Amino acid sequence: MKSHNQARANAARRRQSETGESYAAALQAVRLDRLSQLGDLIEADGEPRSPSVNFHHRAVPEELTELVRYHSHRITKYLYFAVDEGHYRDDLAEWQSTTLYKLTDALEHLHLLIGTIASYLREEGASDYFLRRYLQVRDDRQVEAYFTPSVEEHLAGLTGREAPQDSVVWYDVGRHIASRSGWSNPERHDEFEVLLQALYANYPDDSQAFDHLSTAMRERVLDVLDHLRS
Repeated sequence: MKSHNQARANAARRRQSETGESYAAALQAVRLDRLSQLGDLIEADGEPRSPSVNFHHRAVPEELTELVRYHSHRITKYLYFAVDEGHYRDDLAEWQSTTLYKLTDALEHLHLLIGTIASYLREEGASDYFLRRYLQVRDDRQVEAYFTPSVEEHLAGLTGREAPQDSVVWYDVGRHIASRSGWSNPERHDEFEVLLQALYANYPDDSQAFDHLSTAMRERVLDVLDHLRS
């Protein structure tokens, strides 16, 4: 049986061949069609879903995109450190400790990122059904596991609310992400995104792969691609 992701990818490729639009645009259209269909369905057990706010045509809040950029940068940095440890393999005891430290640091950032986005969406009116679906979990207990005290203080900082009692560090990190200052370094985040686009974008198979980027960002990505090919 094909996964939902593979089925969407296949449908996007079919749409791309039919319409001539970019793969990214075709995939987005397939996702929107799927969401429209879900709006008319009920859950598998036959019980109606709880109502959910319609997020279609709402711009993505800038603080959420900055949140993803910040933590993705940190996660990738820890993964790089973990891979780099493989170049020093003379001592397994040292390798296992340093590698696992780096990987669990990355995991902490990942859980915090997912939990903060999910908490934001729930506060904005996303239903339990959609949170379960997008978090790819089976029950509400698995959703609730993401809503930790660290997530609460991180979201408060990100949205400019008062810090919860006993906040330690994640409130300030969230505040600086929203203001793009302090712990958040926009210049490094742009460098990080340029490298991700150059490494993983579906280019040159998709001639429009970089059309959604700003002109300055697109030029930097193409410049990096030229260096990678040389």
